[in-house]
Amino acid sequence: MIRIVLLIIGGMLLLFQQYIMPVNNNTQFAIFLTGIILLGVPHGAADLLVATRNADAGKKRFSKFTFLAVYIGRLSLFAGILWFFPVAGNLLFVFFAAYHFGETDLHQFKTDTIPGKMFVISYGLVILCVILLHHFDEVKPLYQLFESGKENEVFINWIGLNRYYIISAAGIFFFTTTFIYFLRNSNAGKNEKGQFLVRLAVILFILFNLPMLLGFTFYFVVWHSVLSLNNIVLYLRVNNTYSRNIITRQILLYSLLAIAGIGLFGLAGFMFISSNAIAGYIFLGLAVLTAPHMQIMHDMYISIRQSHSV
Repeated sequence: MIRIVLLIIGGMLLLFQQYIMPVNNNTQFAIFLTGIILLGVPHGAADLLVATRNADAGKKRFSKFTFLAVYIGRLSLFAGILWFFPVAGNLLFVFFAAYHFGETDLHQFKTDTIPGKMFVISYGLVILCVILLHHFDEVKPLYQLFESGKENEVFINWIGLNRYYIISAAGIFFFTTTFIYFLRNSNAGKNEKGQFLVRLAVILFILFNLPMLLGFTFYFVVWHSVLSLNNIVLYLRVNNTYSRNIITRQILLYSLLAIAGIGLFGLAGFMFISSNAIAGYIFLGLAVLTAPHMQIMHDMYISIRQSHSV
């Protein structure tokens, strides 16, 4: 039911943008920033609780100090890769984000095998290709804010010239992996086979027709973050492991810390000189946070699938 509601919200946003009153750039940015603060950052702010629950589910010892050390270590490592090897770092981020998005949207399928993982990655890649490549003229200025973007202008221009070939390749990869996955897992998600394709088609239609920033806001904030938060709360509430009060306090605390960290990082890099600069640094912050967050969510979805198979 929640997915239908979110798709209706996306459809209404598209209808408003296309037929009633196009949303200007400043308003798009305000919606994007508000969504990131209220839902985008909070959906990753429960990582400590989720990691604790993962350890309990696997009957493993858990150390908060070790968790934070590993978390910050992964975050710092990926930040270093983005800094010193920006092209490789961005490609790695696309891979991480594609897997994370795909695993969230397809968590009802058993995707722990190699064909399952390819299915998940290809799903996420199709979505990212439509958001980023179809609207590449809007994405390109964000790269040009950074020195690395200027240094790799030839590669960025090559992507712009070949973007629809890349989108086509991603589409072929998706349909190939989907066919192989369901061929090998004929009993997997019997009630979901057609439904997930219909949902994906609606999502892609919305993303294709919305401006990049508004489309990203719809997918990342309205769709992905809401579904993730819903899954996280249900997971943490199993057997009343955590109260809603504890979950809310934890999410609020770490959301504030994350927002403060991104803000300080942005101040050091003159983030606040324009809305484009703010958006660019937010995307960079999300990229850095994706590396540790993705692993924790992956462990959570493994635990959920295992509990459902029992």
